[in-house]
Amino acid sequence: MVKPEGERTAGSPSRRGVLMGAGLFAGGAAAALGLRSALAPVSKDVQGINPRGDAWYDIRLTGDGLMDNQVLWFLSHATHGQSDVGDVLETASRIQPGDERSWFEAWIQTARRVHGHAQGAEAKGHLLSAGQAYARAANYYRAATMHYTDLEDPRTLEVTRQAATTFEKSNGLLGYDIQPLAIPYEGTTLAAYFVRSPHAKPSAPVILLHQGLHAWPEETKWVWEGATRRGYHVLMFHGPGQGRSLREHRLSFRPDWEKAVSPVVDAAERISGVDPRRILLMGLSFGGALAPRAAAFEPRIALCIANPGVLSWWESTSSHFNRFLPGSLALLKSHPEQFDQAITALADRWPTAQYWLRDVYWKHGARSPSELFRKLEEFTNEAIVDRIRCPVLIMEGEAEDASPGQSQKLYDALRGPKHLMMFTHEEAAPLHCQAASTALAEARLFDWLDENV
Repeated sequence: MVKPEGERTAGSPSRRGVLMGAGLFAGGAAAALGLRSALAPVSKDVQGINPRGDAWYDIRLTGDGLMDNQVLWFLSHATHGQSDVGDVLETASRIQPGDERSWFEAWIQTARRVHGHAQGAEAKGHLLSAGQAYARAANYYRAATMHYTDLEDPRTLEVTRQAATTFEKSNGLLGYDIQPLAIPYEGTTLAAYFVRSPHAKPSAPVILLHQGLHAWPEETKWVWEGATRRGYHVLMFHGPGQGRSLREHRLSFRPDWEKAVSPVVDAAERISGVDPRRILLMGLSFGGALAPRAAAFEPRIALCIANPGVLSWWESTSSHFNRFLPGSLALLKSHPEQFDQAITALADRWPTAQYWLRDVYWKHGARSPSELFRKLEEFTNEAIVDRIRCPVLIMEGEAEDASPGQSQKLYDALRGPKHLMMFTHEEAAPLHCQAASTALAEARLFDWLDENV
């Protein structure tokens, strides 16, 4: 299936490789140590997760570094028809930095406007135009959910369902053969879609596709459309802690990710035209930590794709504490109440920190910083990486900032067939999950799969 040893390419360190920022974690830990001056703002802008820089991808549209990073993600979807540049830029101009509600309402307004265009075009019989507009509207509804954590707002569930129904409406008008599925999972279901390739052979490979902490698999169109154009089926799903499973069923992330993946494999094996010997699993972002874990325990996975690769999500998260304030994790363990108080006080003063805590509390089922970090400690593949027998493809950008250095660590720890696919500054493709460079990512991913699957 795959060449036994991929060629490694060394990437330069990320210039933004401090996920969640020195300010967020160093500030919180410093507060716990009594260094209150660390909480003073260092810029008139709301400091986002990623530090500012002079690179082309450090766009400054909202005044919030994290929000700008997320705006770039949706701006890049124009390549595959899921956004329009003007829509995204105009929406960004209405967002107030650090204001979750402003983010949510700005995207809803855009989604409803484009949704209205779609309905008007459909009423006049312009079905292709309608389908294209519905596709953009669905993505804007999804965008609204990305930076919003108000669990008591009934619009959260309403917009989640609008994103799903509008996506399904667009698929029918655009001619995609996409079947909604509800995959049985521990007394409830996981939302999923099977995308059948019109170019597939009678028995064809399938890619099981999931995202990470924020994105939905539907918006990863460069993967699912790129696959179907080349004869691969796709089964994309919302695992616990993600997208619709989080918002409709309040399911939290779990470290034993194979318990979420195995029911999806069961479903794939029952679908006509799927080759059960060629079931591929792809996880993006935080999913680059989850997918390898599942591959270690689910023997039916024939190939794992981690974009980026993560050996230890816990190490990636905790390293920021140790880097900027050595000993902060020891304080967390010895005086958790003090640590909780300091982080909570920081969040009260800093909208980005408040968003991050609310977001990860919700998705991990935690109620305090110390409880959250006890849960995060379980998200590591270090003890189980030697159980991975299937080939692993790792995709990594030189400016990776969510889990810098983890792709190389995963690559080095793997004992089976492996390949590290680098995306560089020179290619204008160095970002996390190849944001803003998805045309190149699509070509390189599927050219490699065509040669190795």
